[in-house]
Amino acid sequence: MDEHTLSQEEINLLLQTLGKEEEKREVTLEKRIQPLDINALEHIYAGRIASLELVFERWITNLKRGLISVMVSVPTILKEGVSSLKFSELTSKLPFPCAVGYFNLYPFKGNFMVILDPKLIYMIVSNVFGGSAKPYKIEGKEFTKVEMRIVEKLLKVLYAELQEAWRTIMDVNLVPTGIETNPAILMVARPRDRYIVLKLTVSLEGGEGFIMLAIPEEGIAPYKEKLKGLLGRSPDDYEKLIRAITKVPIHVSVKLGEAKLSLGKLYELKVGDTIILENSTEEPIEIYLEGVKKFLGVLGHSKDKKAFKVIGDVKE
Repeated sequence: MDEHTLSQEEINLLLQTLGKEEEKREVTLEKRIQPLDINALEHIYAGRIASLELVFERWITNLKRGLISVMVSVPTILKEGVSSLKFSELTSKLPFPCAVGYFNLYPFKGNFMVILDPKLIYMIVSNVFGGSAKPYKIEGKEFTKVEMRIVEKLLKVLYAELQEAWRTIMDVNLVPTGIETNPAILMVARPRDRYIVLKLTVSLEGGEGFIMLAIPEEGIAPYKEKLKGLLGRSPDDYEKLIRAITKVPIHVSVKLGEAKLSLGKLYELKVGDTIILENSTEEPIEIYLEGVKKFLGVLGHSKDKKAFKVIGDVKE
């Protein structure tokens, strides 16, 4: 028999093993495949809820005015971001002590929370009593009675402005239910409950701290479509939303020009000196809305006030 020709025994052996390598590969692949949990993709997050973003922006704007009643200095408030966290993840990241004010916001269900950074509380206490708003070391001790009074005043302002911000899109009733200073024993939700968390940074002269707003996803889920503005809106709802948007204050600033000075020249400046800008008087000025360059214009006056005239958009 030709040495290159397979015997009947070898042919039978090949037939028996045929397909087993493919079957083995399929088994290996099946072990790597994990089933997709569709429910895991259904979490609410603020980026998909336009109305919720409007509430956040309105609350931040109102706080810049409202917190002046508690602080001596005017604070700077910046939006750090919005995230979705489990209740256990959120509380595990909080320092001790911190002030957690929890409340109900009817008609929504569940416990909402406002969380105050202890550094911010210590800075405000120092600021109120005439000290500098320098950073404080967190010592892991309970707040004093004076500090708790400041916390209560802060939460009162935060609650009032939050309720006002929510009422721009729907009628709500905010009812405070308690304050906790130890996040480890906070029992207002189950560990796996998810929260939409808005984080703000509040800066005072000398330091900064955070404020967090935590919204239970399960509590607002029945109102998800209404908040997203996709279903169930009447003409009155749209008009109310438009009125709320048009009342949001916008900071407008005008950039006249730029100049470069040495530190020595800057040190020698005195009253009456003139700084010559690099910009020509014929160049249009830049107009900024909330720090973003939007228009070009020319300077002028209206009655006894300085003014500018918009001559074009900025396309970048």
